[in-house]
Amino acid sequence: MFQEIIDEILAQHDEFSGQELEEIAQAYFDEISPKIKEETRIKRTVKYMRSEFELTGDTGQDIVKEIGANKQYWLETIPKHLFEGKSAIASSLIDIQNLSKSIWAEPLLVNANLKINTNDKVALIGKNGAGKTTLLKMILAKAGILQGAQAEVLDLENIDGSIELASGIKIGYLSQDLFWSDSRNTLKQEMASIFPDITQKIEKLHSLSDDAEAWEERERLNKQLIECDGFKKDILRQEILRYFGITDDQLDFNVLMLSGWEQTKVQIAKFLISEVDILILDEPTNHLDIDGIIFLEKFCQVWKKAIVSISHDVQFINHTCKRIAEISGKQIHTYAGNYDFYITEKQERYDKQMRDFTNQQREIETQEAYINRFRANSAKAASVQSRIKALDKVERLQKPENETTAKFITLQPNLRLPEVIMKLQDIIVWYDYPLVVLPEFIEVHKQDKIWIIGKNGAGKTTLLKTILWELPALSGASQIHPALRVGSYGQVLEWLDTSMSIIAELAKEHENQQDIRTMLGGLLITWDKVEQVISTLSGWERAKVALTKMLLARPDIIIMDEPTNHLDIHSKEVIKHMLKSFEWTTLIVSHDRDLLESVSNKLWLIKDQTLSLYDEPEKWFEEIY
Repeated sequence: MFQEIIDEILAQHDEFSGQELEEIAQAYFDEISPKIKEETRIKRTVKYMRSEFELTGDTGQDIVKEIGANKQYWLETIPKHLFEGKSAIASSLIDIQNLSKSIWAEPLLVNANLKINTNDKVALIGKNGAGKTTLLKMILAKAGILQGAQAEVLDLENIDGSIELASGIKIGYLSQDLFWSDSRNTLKQEMASIFPDITQKIEKLHSLSDDAEAWEERERLNKQLIECDGFKKDILRQEILRYFGITDDQLDFNVLMLSGWEQTKVQIAKFLISEVDILILDEPTNHLDIDGIIFLEKFCQVWKKAIVSISHDVQFINHTCKRIAEISGKQIHTYAGNYDFYITEKQERYDKQMRDFTNQQREIETQEAYINRFRANSAKAASVQSRIKALDKVERLQKPENETTAKFITLQPNLRLPEVIMKLQDIIVWYDYPLVVLPEFIEVHKQDKIWIIGKNGAGKTTLLKTILWELPALSGASQIHPALRVGSYGQVLEWLDTSMSIIAELAKEHENQQDIRTMLGGLLITWDKVEQVISTLSGWERAKVALTKMLLARPDIIIMDEPTNHLDIHSKEVIKHMLKSFEWTTLIVSHDRDLLESVSNKLWLIKDQTLSLYDEPEKWFEEIY
């Protein structure tokens, strides 16, 4: 009776058996009143099955493109209802009021306020150490996502102010430390953990499939699963991964066997079908390649619910966020636009605050001059007292600080460079196996500013190490002009003596204290920290020390591998300005499009184990991606 529709479903959903589908169809058919014609009951059942298993059209052809009997899966073909579903919460999701928080007696936030509504897309920004991650962790601890020692260290019981979460809020938290229900799970087991009650019912149903006497129990389970969309959700949690580029073969992998980017995509897929109300993303682009960043951007653009993200990637913020919340001066300041809007608006706010401060100072000086002039004049006594009282009531404005103004670093090379800086001939880059084949002959000229991109694992870092002779080429050779001083950020970072203090490490090869102060100040490492031992520094602080050491050497060629990882936006602006003002050759591996589009005039793309060279980086980048 239902064989035709069952065959259509099996053509697209081979994870079900014909018997299971027949049971589902029969259960629905039996629920329809027998007073209705059998032909009509069959039509209704077929229509239900088409809807339940997302078949469309008279022939059952799905709207998703097919190759043979298989769908093509990509982000744009994910069922739209997964993105367009509205949050069940109508009020604000998160309401932070008059929040004050200190770490080791050092105030991070003082009377801070922030409200997140159901469709807000907010970028939380601020300098490293401003309190962005601490704020997110406080929210997550309040929601019960962070527990144990991670929550205890935040001491939420003793904060001033409040963090209120909407009742029943469901939060999806994507961090660099990914969360699994059990790290021993296979991918299939991990996905089954999303709807545990549905998993339990389906497993029970399967266990009864050969038990003729259990037909009543099967019907009961079928009915329950139909009522809660259980079969549809079971299909979806298996199928959703295909849209994210995860193959069926990988379902039996342990979750930790997946690449970092694949693990990230699995987490996003879980949030999508779990129907969370808000995504909290903690530096989501930090270790993604260009493909991963663009994929995540597209996902955030089509996601209709709330997002709060900490990110130092300007283009990611511009493309995904409609509101900026900046932690600055221990307060949270909000801006109703993307990052470009924030830069303009913040400067306008600063200009107004400075005008108001200047005008108030001028008025106070005028009144104080009058008071001092006529203080001893009895005829003016009433007027003087009146002005003294008025000044006492004035709420004095603080002089505003303009944090958007960076202390830029400028480099000048030591000598006039030859026209040809580097020659690469017949090179095959390898690391245990051939990784990248270069064009037969490459000349790098003194004003070439080269942006190197490619997927994670494509061989970008290995290419740089081969150019620098740190690794041998499988064939061919690289030549760098012998008179030139090469600044390699990766080498410097690797060779830092972490047992020494910042100042001792930097002074080993550079005696000018003023130069050291200028470089460190530009990267926001204050002079009171220079005696700190490098091993005690955070990742972003070590990165700044390595950059400072490389720049103090006054290189003629700069070679950098992911120089902006761990850096905040302010420090990235310093690096961007330095590279723009640097006259000579740079080779930079980076996924930071804002940085590279600002400083590059060549693009090297590693794809399919081949290096391709392009002029006009922005034009070719848009065509490639």
